[in-house]
Amino acid sequence: MMKAVKLAALAAGLTLGAGAAQAQQASGGPGMPVLVGSVDAPELRGPDDSAANLEKAVREERLAAEKAKATRAVPAKPADILAGGEVHDSKGVVLGKIESVSMSAAVVVADAGKVEVPLEAFGKNNKGLLLALTKKDFDAMVAGANKPAN
Repeated sequence: MMKAVKLAALAAGLTLGAGAAQAQQASGGPGMPVLVGSVDAPELRGPDDSAANLEKAVREERLAAEKAKATRAVPAKPADILAGGEVHDSKGVVLGKIESVSMSAAVVVADAGKVEVPLEAFGKNNKGLLLALTKKDFDAMVAGANKPAN
């Protein structure tokens, strides 16, 4: 009687094992041959360069992040604002040069005249100091500040 139970368990195990093997064969598991041109056949290609492609993608992403970080404007510190430094607009166009710096403002000399700009208005990026306005708007502001009083 004991032998019959063992044989029944062994037969059940073989049946389950055979079913799993058939399922594995249908899905093309490890070590299972796949006919070229069959539905489950992998795309034929040269040496496996997926690691090189991944490394290249990571390197390109890192460079793009560094470039974006370098061009992103951050608030300028008072120590960044020095006489003689160029000031750019939001597009990188030169607005003028800093003539002098006080505790609260810097005097920027432009084509249309001079204007005092509060230190907290300055930003900086990898190209230097900048103001968050266009050259056209800055020139209009300088012209307005240098208009004679009536």
